[in-house]
Amino acid sequence: MTRQVGEFSALLGDLLPVPDDLLCGALRDLQREVEASPVSRLHVLARRAISLTDVVCWVTLERGNMMRFCRDVDTAVALRQFTVSAKLLPELEPSLSGPPDHIAPQWK
Repeated sequence: MTRQVGEFSALLGDLLPVPDDLLCGALRDLQREVEASPVSRLHVLARRAISLTDVVCWVTLERGNMMRFCRDVDTAVALRQFTVSAKLLPELEPSLSGPPDHIAPQWK
């Protein structure tokens, strides 16, 4: 396992346990895939990780667990910084996007 793979996997592990069984399973599956994949595939998995991390943060916020939400956001930021510094994903301009429609439809 390369240092990149190890750090990527550890950051995903920092999100566990997730307060939703389906998300927890998806996160564990992604972590295993990161550990088993060649470095050349990490950029694809990085996109999935960022998307999944966004959902984890929204679910935690929706459930009202502010301490957990803050921890998840810190991990999401660290994951994003890692993916940019490892050149797995490009650096993007910050934006304020809303939650996915299926997470919090009452915010529309």
